[in-house]
Amino acid sequence: MKRRNFIKFSILGLVLFQKETLIAKTISKNNALVLEEVYEILFPKTLNMPSSKEFNALGFLFSTINHKTFLDYDKDLIINGTTSFIRSFPKFLNLTNEEKKELIYSIVNDNDYANTWLSKLVYFGIEAMLSDPIYNGNTNQIGWKSINHKIGYPKPKRRYGKKL
Repeated sequence: MKRRNFIKFSILGLVLFQKETLIAKTISKNNALVLEEVYEILFPKTLNMPSSKEFNALGFLFSTINHKTFLDYDKDLIINGTTSFIRSFPKFLNLTNEEKKELIYSIVNDNDYANTWLSKLVYFGIEAMLSDPIYNGNTNQIGWKSINHKIGYPKPKRRYGKKL
């Protein structure tokens, strides 16, 4: 490889790495705790279905949000929506599960932005529950097992269409 190309690709790699690090730093520990609790309200454990913690909705979201193909609009909506939610409801983590549930259901009906934010979380929660475990969700295929899904073959060997 020529020296110029090496320098160019090294700089490009550094810029992309910093962008992913920036995104990870943008989601604070408090935001992560709130997102985890919101996911537990949106995807509670039932007799037949796993909870969001069991199928790793938050882990899926964090690993997916850092990928270059993740839409900036969705990234901004999730990050800013979570920050806005915390600002509006700073005592959310101190509420009982029933109070959290009532709050979530009430804001869906009262606020279009909150509705859009929650809808996006539901969308990625469903993806986490039903995607191949290689994408960091559907832990131990728990989502597939809960709906008696027969695994399709061939399964992905690498994430996001990387060439083998």
